[in-house]
Formats: sequence, C-alpha cells, structure tokens
Amino acid sequence: MKIQKVFASLLGLALAFSIISCGIKKVATKASAQIFYDATPSIDREDDVELAEQSSLGFLKMLEGFYFQNPKDHDVLFLLTKSYAGYAYGFTENELLAAKGSDAAAYAKAEARAKRFYTRAKDYGQQLLSNNSSYAKAKEGPLDEFQKSLKTFDKTDLEDLFWAGFAWGNYLNFNKDSTDAIAELPRVEALFNRILELDESYYYGGPHLFFGAFYGSRPKLLGGDPDKSKMHFEKAIQISGGKYLMGPVSEAQYYAVQVQDGALYDRLLNEVLAADAAALPEQRLSNELAKRRAKILLDKKSMFFSQAEPGKTPKKK
Repeated sequence: MKIQKVFASLLGLALAFSIISCGIKKVATKASAQIFYDATPSIDREDDVELAEQSSLGFLKMLEGFYFQNPKDHDVLFLLTKSYAGYAYGFTENELLAAKGSDAAAYAKAEARAKRFYTRAKDYGQQLLSNNSSYAKAKEGPLDEFQKSLKTFDKTDLEDLFWAGFAWGNYLNFNKDSTDAIAELPRVEALFNRILELDESYYYGGPHLFFGAFYGSRPKLLGGDPDKSKMHFEKAIQISGGKYLMGPVSEAQYYAVQVQDGALYDRLLNEVLAADAAALPEQRLSNELAKRRAKILLDKKSMFFSQAEPGKTPKKK
C-alpha cells in the first residue's frame, strides 16, 4: 500500500509539472509570437531583398515551432498565413517568372515550392478564420451559409480576412487543374466581396487588386471579364496614389496580357522601374520586389504576346 501511495504521489507530481510546463510553454509562445507580430513592420520596410529572403525562411520555421506548442494562438496562425503567402508571392513567384521559358528544372522547382507554400498558407488561414465559430460551422457547407458566416466578421477582422483570402486565392491560382479547387472559387470571391464591403481601401486597395487579377487571369468561360479587371486595377492604383508598385505590375501581368495591349504593358512596367521604391517606406520590400518583377516581365514579354502587328491576325503555322 505504501508503494502504491508513493507511485500515486509521484504520478501526481509528474502530472502537475507537465501541466505547469505546458502552461509555461504556451505563455512563452504567446509572448514570442507577440514580439514577432510587432516586428513585422521592420520586415516590410527592408530595402535589401536578399537579406529579407534569407531571414524569412528562418522566421517561418521558428513560427512553425511556436505553432506546435500552441496551435490555436491567433498571432501565430496569422503570421504563418501572411508569411507563407507573402514569401511565395514576393520571392518564389519572381523565381518562377525568371525561369519561365529558359530553365525548365528551375521553373518546376519554383512552381512546386509556390504550390507547397500557398497550400500551407491556405491551411493556416482556414484555421485562423475558424476561430470564428460561425465560420467554422459554415466553411464546408452550402455557399449561402458560408456567405452568412462572413457577415459575422467586422473591421477588426480585416487583416485576418485579407491574408487568409490572399493565401486561398493564390492557392487556387496554382491549382487550376483541380476540380475541387475550381469549386472553391465562389467562396474566395464571397470572402473578398466582404472585405470590399468593410473597407475597399484596405492594404492599398488590396481587395480591388484581387478582383483585378481574378477577372484578368481567366478566360470569359471561367468568369474572366477584362472591363471589370481594368476597373478594379485602376481603383486600387488610385487608392494607393500609385505608390504601391505591385498594383501597376499586376495590371500589366494580368489585364494588359489578357487584352494583348503591349503598349500598356510596356508603359506600366517602365513606370514601375522608374518609380521610387522608397515613396511608400512602410512597403519598401514589396516595392523592391515589384520593381524586380517588372524587369522580369519586360524581359519575358515575347512569351505573353503574339508577334502579330496591331490589327493583324497571326499566320497559322
């Protein structure tokens, strides 16, 4: 009996220490995540692209360590969503475009990484939004119920909605061959419509940039609409005063290519190259990456436009 009591006491102490240790880890994780959250503006302001890229990967792995300690922490989920999606968009997609048509192996590697990073970002974003119980119940239900759940988000939820939607939308863009992914398009569209309702100017006209690409990156049979694409891009550029350079780059990449307007393509991208990336210091890194993308797109122009003269139909081979 005494031995049993000793074992019972030791088991109780072990459980107590385990609970205390778990609690300490969660507190430490939350405090660390808050520090990282507060530090993100310094990354956005970075003017050295290589330094930002190298430090981002370590940042991501550290965040995933925090996630395993406390998988429901809001700040951790938000940072993982934004950071994975931002890294894929800013760095990996530039690598993808640079390799297009010239290095098949590098292109395949960058494409696989972009898919992998956007998948992770989308999954973390869904966990983030699922902290809202209404959304969690409706996210896989009928579309009308999903739309109703979005009404439970307000302006205080804008950054969660935007980055979860940004990750989701780009995930779908890299999975166009998936019928399951195509079926999710109306939900992403509904999510960004909610962001538009709450604040169309959020993140330098971010919801308008989404819809500009949304309508400009697909044929009419799949919901493409050049007029709507142009309208949304112009609205986004107006909102940022032209200082957020990813706006005109995206208009060139999606709208100008869709309507085969080579002159507009050249003008927009050359204006970005001539622009001052420091004009929007809080988004210096994004602007530096936009300038790099503009240079790549100009170099690859022949891959996006037919060689026919204006008004003439290309000869059939």
